[in-house]
Amino acid sequence: MMRVPGRSGSFFLLIAIFTAGCGDGAPTAPSAPPAGLSQVMLTPATVNAGTSSEGTVTLTGRAPAAGTEVRLSSSDGVAGVPGSITVPAGGVSATFTVTTRLVAADTNATISALLGTDKRDVVLQVMAPVARPPTLEALEIEPSVLKGGQNAQGTIRLTGPALAPMAVTVRTSSSLATPPPTVTVPARAASATFTVTTRPVTLDTVFDIVVILGDQVQAAQIRLTP
Repeated sequence: MMRVPGRSGSFFLLIAIFTAGCGDGAPTAPSAPPAGLSQVMLTPATVNAGTSSEGTVTLTGRAPAAGTEVRLSSSDGVAGVPGSITVPAGGVSATFTVTTRLVAADTNATISALLGTDKRDVVLQVMAPVARPPTLEALEIEPSVLKGGQNAQGTIRLTGPALAPMAVTVRTSSSLATPPPTVTVPARAASATFTVTTRPVTLDTVFDIVVILGDQVQAAQIRLTP
């Protein structure tokens, strides 16, 4: 405040000076906006049912001191993910595991990552196991020793249930026995039986009954007695 003389008296002049930026330190820089969600990836993006895939979420910048939580979800129960994952302080990405369960047919599941209003999706393809047909496991003849003219029973065994009816070729190494030319193992069955008829003999005679499925062969002996 200053007193200024004048002809008619005196008046006071108040001068106020404001200095921008005056303080104890330098002006504060504006804070950076929080990092957003850049992408979510899966490695691999196609898996066999029952196996797992590794997911990765990536931010647009570094996570703050408290870390950044990203929510996760799956569109189909065939693929399981944790409810959320945290990108650690100073980090830009974090990984998580996607587990899968067995399915009867190939299935796609969308894995979603959510951070605030940012949402990113990636598709996981879960492949159903390929059903393989069973193989020829064994041939059994009962009884394996019998009197000529009697019948024996053969049993064809597979390594598992047939996916569809499977025709097995049957042969004999002797004209003294007559099996059917083919035996069909029904769908969903793992074995089938057949009858071997024999002829009377005057001497002990040994021969083979052979079954063939593709390139697979199984054999069993029969002994005929007088």
